[in-house]
Amino acid sequence: MATNTFASLPILFLFLLGYGMRRTSFLSEKTIVELKNLILNVGLPALLFESFLTLDVRAKDTVVVLLVYLLCVLMLALGHLLARLLRIKSPYFPLMMTGFEVGMFGLAVFSATYGAVGLSAIAFIGLGQTFFVFTIQSSALTAMKSGRRPSVASIIGEFVKSPVTVGMVGGIVAGMVRVPASLSPYLEPAGAFIHLLGSMTVPLITIAIGWGVQIEGKTVGLSLFTIAIRKVILVTLALLFNHWILDRWLGMAPIFRQAMLIMALTPPPFVISAFMKSDSEGENAYVHTTLSVDTVVSIVLVMAAVALYR
Repeated sequence: MATNTFASLPILFLFLLGYGMRRTSFLSEKTIVELKNLILNVGLPALLFESFLTLDVRAKDTVVVLLVYLLCVLMLALGHLLARLLRIKSPYFPLMMTGFEVGMFGLAVFSATYGAVGLSAIAFIGLGQTFFVFTIQSSALTAMKSGRRPSVASIIGEFVKSPVTVGMVGGIVAGMVRVPASLSPYLEPAGAFIHLLGSMTVPLITIAIGWGVQIEGKTVGLSLFTIAIRKVILVTLALLFNHWILDRWLGMAPIFRQAMLIMALTPPPFVISAFMKSDSEGENAYVHTTLSVDTVVSIVLVMAAVALYR
């Protein structure tokens, strides 16, 4: 698949546009909140529906979902180990070492770089981390915020009711249905409608991310360390995963290797900031600074990966 090294630049420009809109008060916080609700409840599910509609994998390839989930668990364990060895006091450090922001970041940079045809690849590769975020990561964050872990039933309920889940499952089911040729003309308007909804997602997501940039000088040191150690470990593991699992064992198409590496370069899930205690000023500064700086770093690294990795 032909790619352009600088194809991700429009994402960087949209990111900077969003940042400028905050600096100039062009968009208010209330508008951004409403924009994110629109993205998460309408645009992103439509984009995922369209991505999974064209997903073409074999039954044995589904082991990737489990392996990516276990990769996230491994990174969480490494985060706890590093925090203990290096005496890092922030309870959020281990959680910032694991998980990937595929929905609100990965899909945007991947589609800009590899086109809409590649979206199903990163959507599939990201399934395991989606399950991880909904189970272990969200459970840990809820416990840190409220002092108690959610029940298994509530976790399953939240996952099933999530618009993201509806979009993914809907796309998979629709892709399995054989539509008679006589009905195709009647379904094309619905497909065009879903495509339009999904198309608005990438620019709106990127502008919202740029608007949300917050950098606190007092936490930059720990933030930069978190980003550096996370990138080094994840890129190394992604390259090993690509060689031994996707290539040697499963023999999957090259686009899945690209998706795995791009996912490894994404920031931690943005949902972490939404689950934090509002009175933890220092921790809030650390998490927001890390996510903000990591977003910029990730865009640059994606361009480098596209140029160097084949």
